[in-house]
Amino acid sequence: MAANPARLVVAGLVLLAVFGCSAPARPPVSDRGPDYTRRSTYTVSRGDTLYSIAWRYETTVAALARANRLRPPYTIYPGQTLRLSKATRRRATAAARPAPSRPSTPAGPPPKWRWPTAASVTKRFGNGNKGMDFQLNVGQRVVAAAAGEVVYAGNGLGGYRHLVIIKHDPHYLSAYSLNVQGRVVEGQRVKAGAILADISSRGRQAQTLHFEIRKDGEAINPQGVIR
Repeated sequence: MAANPARLVVAGLVLLAVFGCSAPARPPVSDRGPDYTRRSTYTVSRGDTLYSIAWRYETTVAALARANRLRPPYTIYPGQTLRLSKATRRRATAAARPAPSRPSTPAGPPPKWRWPTAASVTKRFGNGNKGMDFQLNVGQRVVAAAAGEVVYAGNGLGGYRHLVIIKHDPHYLSAYSLNVQGRVVEGQRVKAGAILADISSRGRQAQTLHFEIRKDGEAINPQGVIR
């Protein structure tokens, strides 16, 4: 007996729905697309700061302020359109050139760094990773890698719900992306080792911390400055 074409189509759709939904894709660490450096504008969303926008597009607050003729305290508002082309052009051009050799220790008096957690490293800097990833187990904490000011504490990027950015001096920032609520607020001054977040016993699975250090907007290897 010949198969009914309509039944075959329905059966195929059912199988596609079952197996297509059983293994959802793991969200990316960052929500930037491959053309993020070519975007010319950005529309400010609620909760954004110049620091979070500069972090997303790998530029500096100073460059964004110059491109948009903003002055301190750099107030922005939801719905505002910011120009990115001038702010990101320098970074995109620099990335296209071979990186010059540089000493592992930055010039000048750098902040006194420490590791943000005692957790195990799951992914090191390089090969597309702009920082380091750690596996956080119940009872472990995330702490400030150096003293500074919390300049952003809000929504994370891509697969992370929360992001904390600390400004340490005019050149250095550090960022902590994780899926647990942080314990600091914007404008708060923190000491090195101050608790930013901890993993409670209510969590059923281990959490991941993505940690970055940037100098003048450029990601650097944390192992080059933390001893």
